[in-house]
Amino acid sequence: MDDWVLIVVLMVIVGTANYLYVQARKAKKSKPPGDPLGLVAGRNAGNKRQEALFVSTFPELQPHFHPEKILQFVNAWRARAVQPGTIEWNNAPGFGSSRVRLMPKSEKGQPAELLDAAGAAISSFILQDHAEGGVIRLGSGKFTVNLRDAAVRYWHPQREFKWSKAKGWRMINSLADRPIESNDRGTSFSSDSPSSSSSWSSSSSTARTAGAVVGAGGAFDGGGASDSWDAASTSGESSGSSESSESTESRTSY
Repeated sequence: MDDWVLIVVLMVIVGTANYLYVQARKAKKSKPPGDPLGLVAGRNAGNKRQEALFVSTFPELQPHFHPEKILQFVNAWRARAVQPGTIEWNNAPGFGSSRVRLMPKSEKGQPAELLDAAGAAISSFILQDHAEGGVIRLGSGKFTVNLRDAAVRYWHPQREFKWSKAKGWRMINSLADRPIESNDRGTSFSSDSPSSSSSWSSSSSTARTAGAVVGAGGAFDGGGASDSWDAASTSGESSGSSESSESTESRTSY
């Protein structure tokens, strides 16, 4: 009888060890090479959440006006020679196979239209020169592109975002009371009081909350400005402010 008990115990030990070994192998395979702690996988998951929030929060920009596409387009537009008449730009960078119709420049900028395969206008916007890159006015919104820092800022009367290749996203909604910092552990809601250090986290709040999402990095100091992303949420051009004051807006960093 004692021999049978010993055999059962050994079988349990061997089975448990084999199970743990198999699970460890699966976990190792799920992590990219050179990323034993899964940090890259965590960042990729965070980027996917932020991209999903961008799609849901800014429907007027879908599917053509992603900030990375805008960055590519403005960079190519700045490099083009100015033409006196109306031209159609085939395979415009940032817009894939779509065409862009460029009209003659005026004092307010250069009118442009995004065309579908049949030549019908999908969207219209105005291109304007900017010291750091360019400006695109699309409906009630406005893109400000900083080519040097590969950064894009979008302003809208109800919401805005900042994006850069190096630092990711920060989104602001006029209904948000507090900044929301998104990371691999979930979503952290900071206290309104500057002297308080209390916070709480929820991994399921991101999809339900239209607020501010901070990507990797701290200060978003494009154009020589040094304001941090958190400080930008209290600036005069933040959500709810009017775009009528161009002088104030031009001094705000992106």
